[in-house]
Amino acid sequence: MNFLEAITSAFNNYFNFKGRATRSAFWFFLLFEIIYFFVAGLLLGFAGVTDEVFAIAIFVLIIPVIIPGISLTARRLHDFNQSGWMQCIFIPGFFIDEFIGTGYIIYSLTFVLFAIYCSQKSNTAKNRFGPKPKK
Repeated sequence: MNFLEAITSAFNNYFNFKGRATRSAFWFFLLFEIIYFFVAGLLLGFAGVTDEVFAIAIFVLIIPVIIPGISLTARRLHDFNQSGWMQCIFIPGFFIDEFIGTGYIIYSLTFVLFAIYCSQKSNTAKNRFGPKPKK
């Protein structure tokens, strides 16, 4: 699956939390999200918006990509026979930094663990979430 196919597939399966997704689909969509927010932040920075407007704009920009990201991650976890709810185990690490003030150490560690977890090899056979996804 190439970059454009992965983006198209993620948005076509916006609310689809069933089935399986390949590693390439997951990583290409994550790359898309990084580029999307980088360009959005750059444009907002050039526009010279205030902090309050910036926070509102980022919230509005998150809405179109958050649900496909969550559903794609659930399908990615299904690909190696894990429940899609397993992605919730990483949520506290992303927010604990706000309360403890440890910088980005816990956030970075959580992201690395999440990346390693989602990089597992696919089950080559059919599992409880369906047949192996097509490339």
